[in-house]
Amino acid sequence: MNQVYYTIQDYRQVPAGFDWLTAGECARLDAFRFEKRRRDWLVGRWAAKVALLDIGGLPRSDICRLEIASAADGAPSPMIDGRPCRARLSLSHSNNRAFAAVSRGGSALGCDIEQIEPRSEGFVETFFTTAERARVGQADPWLRDILVTMIWSAKESTLKALRTGLRVDTRSVEVIDNGDWSGNSWKEARTLTADAGQFSCLWHVHGPSVLSIVH
Repeated sequence: MNQVYYTIQDYRQVPAGFDWLTAGECARLDAFRFEKRRRDWLVGRWAAKVALLDIGGLPRSDICRLEIASAADGAPSPMIDGRPCRARLSLSHSNNRAFAAVSRGGSALGCDIEQIEPRSEGFVETFFTTAERARVGQADPWLRDILVTMIWSAKESTLKALRTGLRVDTRSVEVIDNGDWSGNSWKEARTLTADAGQFSCLWHVHGPSVLSIVH
């Protein structure tokens, strides 16, 4: 299994100037009309490049050699010096923070960051499988919001690993955790998919959010 590198970056960590972006990235940034979209895109690109520098053992001064392009299916496609990197990248952002995960090679990888917040019974009924709904229904009330957020985040990460995103039914992915909710460390889970088998999942409560990585 390839080692996964990850980073969490806040928008306040993004440099004020744009000399760390390529010309193509600057052109894409200029095309965004809304400030929130610009902020999300910038912090996502910054987190992605920091993670790529880490996995490549490159100095921060090399950051302008990196470009985060978009593949035909919309997945981020990392480039270095205009050529594809031999790395798999996944990105997510929430509330002015970005979460980026990188692994070497071409194995499937997906990551997600989700704010922990109340989600309605209608949300659970619409997007969760029968087993997941039962798990939520049996959960302690203090745990419900974290559990629902974890399940949703793991689904999103899995669909990113499959490179389909939310274009498919989220109930085609079922999340199974091991019931370990102690401490603040990374926890293990797994996700079962209708067509692609099983994936390993790691998830973690990080401040007001849940992080998940599927590979």
